[in-house]
Amino acid sequence: MVVEVDGEIHKFQKQYDINRTAELERFGIRVIRFENEEVLFQVSKVLNRIIEVVKEISKN
Repeated sequence: MVVEVDGEIHKFQKQYDINRTAELERFGIRVIRFENEEVLFQVSKVLNRIIEVVKEISKN
């Protein structure tokens, strides 16, 4: 699993991010993204989402 924290630059490179995510997922790597502000100001939300994804992955 990859956790990516997206800053301002990601607003201008959406296609690049889509392509990179697709390539990682091709190898079975799950990618989840959060914006900087989420990590800074909504830590519980971010951690809960990470836990959800880990549980999903563990079931498979």
